[in-house]
Amino acid sequence: MTLDEMKKWHGEEYPAAVVINGVRVPLSFETPFTRAYYSREPKKEGCEISRFMDGSASITLAELQRGWPIWTEEKRADFCQSCSWLYKQADFPDMLRFIMARGGLPEWSAIAGEVATYLPCEEAYPFLLDPLRTGSVKDCINIVQAIASTKHPEAEETLRKHLRTIWEQPKLWDNDDFLNWEAYAAETCIKHLIELGAPPADFEDQVRKLSEHVCPNNRESCRRFLPKYYPWLPKLEE
Repeated sequence: MTLDEMKKWHGEEYPAAVVINGVRVPLSFETPFTRAYYSREPKKEGCEISRFMDGSASITLAELQRGWPIWTEEKRADFCQSCSWLYKQADFPDMLRFIMARGGLPEWSAIAGEVATYLPCEEAYPFLLDPLRTGSVKDCINIVQAIASTKHPEAEETLRKHLRTIWEQPKLWDNDDFLNWEAYAAETCIKHLIELGAPPADFEDQVRKLSEHVCPNNRESCRRFLPKYYPWLPKLEE
């Protein structure tokens, strides 16, 4: 985007500050690939904006290949979380291939959506299977979404198997101060399975149990993701 377009979306003071829900939020910190904006009390607002979005950062495949071996884990994560705005570059698919070959689970999870979107289905799907098989349930939430996005013929059966794995997790029904990630993973996996064409009735018993989860935020997320498919599930109030 041009600077004028960024100002239209984020306020006339961009990049020194942005406006979020009517609140002016000054720049908190800047990394090689990201600008972060976080307000203080009383009303907390925040966002992170890729510097590839406005062109204040740039990179080629050759530069990525040279830099990756000496980058810190933090810089690798910063790049992977910001790189989606490089999608118009001809070498972006090869950047994704490079990271899938040289990265680890945190990097794979961060670019999973881009892998599913910008690589051919028959290439993306096998790429995504390895992290699904080796990562924790929490780490694989983005991977599950990406596998569903590939629309691969084997995606539904793969996610059904993954859901069975989630359902066997010993912490699935534990309370949590914030969110039970195993239960959240089950909710999102069911959503993606239905979007792939699986009958909602196949998961109704599981959804009823998840809708009564001991953790309030899990009950809320269930009502956010699934009422479209289960009329008995109350919608989350706006």
